[in-house]
This record gives sequence, structure tokens and C-alpha cells, in this order.
Amino acid sequence: MKNFFYFLIFSLIGTMYGQKSFNDYAKFYPIGDDPNIRFITSYVKQEDILFEANPVLKLSFYNNFVKGLINEDKHTQAWYISFKPQIRMYTDNSLPIKTPSYRIFLGTQHLFNLPTNNDASMKFWGLLLESGHYSNGQSDCVFSEDFSDGSIDCENIYKTINSSTNLSEILNRRSGNFSTNLTKLILNYRTYLLDEDYFPKQSHSVNLGYTLYHNKFLGIGDFGGFTNDDIAIYGSSRFMVAYEFMRVFKKNIKKRYTLKQKITYINNAHSSVEPFRLESIFSMYPFSKSKSLGFTFSYIYGHDNYNYRFVDSGQQVSIGITWSQFPAITLKSL
Repeated sequence: MKNFFYFLIFSLIGTMYGQKSFNDYAKFYPIGDDPNIRFITSYVKQEDILFEANPVLKLSFYNNFVKGLINEDKHTQAWYISFKPQIRMYTDNSLPIKTPSYRIFLGTQHLFNLPTNNDASMKFWGLLLESGHYSNGQSDCVFSEDFSDGSIDCENIYKTINSSTNLSEILNRRSGNFSTNLTKLILNYRTYLLDEDYFPKQSHSVNLGYTLYHNKFLGIGDFGGFTNDDIAIYGSSRFMVAYEFMRVFKKNIKKRYTLKQKITYINNAHSSVEPFRLESIFSMYPFSKSKSLGFTFSYIYGHDNYNYRFVDSGQQVSIGITWSQFPAITLKSL
């Protein structure tokens, strides 16, 4: 367990710095959540979470965000493959990692430069479109460790579920299968207030998002989808709204903090599922020589976001490290 913990930490740090430091104008993607490693409390008494890791790896086919922002281009964009695993380690000695999440997408992001009245500010609207697969790589019945997913015995268990069933209490937390294909759309509006070096000293960003769970991979591939029993519990549609505020508090060395509020809503899920998830996140980037690295703290209320554990709900707090997707570059040429 200890060796795996060290391996994971060094792998994530290597991934973070292997893509060049942000001071070297590394490629970035303006829309999306920052990666993190954090200690997080548990929702339920059945299991105790030791820590959670949320790395993000993007491999670009094309990305002109940094060059385009410096040159004040009207339209900047990126096309990429995105891999977003979500890994939780638990205190269980025999099975410290249970049902990890794997997300792999084809994606694109776009920013459109909007006119402003002065040189001290910039405005953009943007969009993110990603489509791909989300699963946990398990093969057993979601609500029983004794049967395989898709077996007659497993299907019979689904038939016993009704509107009063507490899904959190009967969930197979060790080997229950979770699998779906999905497409996500996020619309973004953001403004920047610039200092005399044209570095963002303050920003506001608003996201509106919609996620659709569907059967066919990228709309055409007949694999990786959900079963009819599962989608009746999942709910096929998810809605999101988020606001983020950034402020530089050390002007000469660009130390900064961010405040983010994110609300997610699951439409037409099972009645025992809490449809809302509210996340309040505070992050600070206090290092002058590594402006992308910071600390993060969050308070969460509502359903879980870890594959089939969305049937769990309650309150969580977390603390950990994060690294920003926004590079330390000026937004205008001198």
C-alpha cells in the first residue's frame, strides 16, 4: 500500500512537470477543472477514504491558445484526446483501491475574443465539447458481489428495486460495474482585468454545462454503453453551472487565489439519489517559482461524483494540492 502511494504521487508529479512548466508557456486548456491530489472525508460508514487523486492528461492534435492570446487573435482553439482517471485509496488493508474511474474523451475547446472599451481588460466567450467513455473496469453486478453483471441473477436483483429502495445501502462497492458513453458541452464567459504588464490580476468566469449519457461511443460505436436497468438509475442528463473568481494578491510575483462555486444536477435519477451536488472550492498559489502549484480546500454537499457512488450523498471536506491549467503569461503583446 505504501509503495503504491509513493508510485502514484511521483507519477502524478512527473506528469505535471513533464508537460513543461507554465513559465515555459506550456499548452493549456481554459475550460475545465484543475487536477489535484487531496485528502477527503467519507460519505458513508461502510468505507473510509484515505485520499483521492484527479490527474488530467491531454494530448493535443492542435492547440494555439497561448500563441493566439499573446497575438490577440479573435479565435483560439484546441483539439485533443483527454484522459481523466479518478482514483480513491481506502483504508481497507486487503483492497485499498476499489472501482477506480476512467474517463477518455475526444475533445475540442474554443475561445472567442470580444471587443472591450480599454486596454486594461479582456473578455471572451468559449465552449468545450467532449465525447467519450466513462467506466470503472469492473465486471460484477452493481448490487451484489455474488453475480456477474448482465447475468439472470443480477437482472433479478434489479427487479426487486423500487422507489423506496436505498441504493447506497445495497451497492457493491468492491466490484460493481459502471459503464456509459457520454457527451459533454460547456459554454463559458470570462473577463480579465489586466495589470501594466498585461498579466491577469483579476478574473471572473461563468460556466453552463450539459452532459448526456448515451449508448453508442462517439454516437456511432456499439460498445461501452449502459444497460436499460442502469440508465433508469443514472438518469441520462446532468446540468452544471459554475462561477470562478481569481485575484492576484502579490503583484510583483503574481501570487494569487481562486474561489469557485459549482452546482451539478442529475435529472430523472432514482428517487433515493440526491440530485444536487454543491462544491465550494478555495485554492491558493503562493509559490513565486512555481506559479502553477497551489493548495486547495473544498466543502461539498450532495451526491458523490465517483462512478456508481453517486447513490451516496451527504457532506464532505477536502484539502490537498492542485496545479493550475492557466499559465503565467501576458494576455497581450507589448
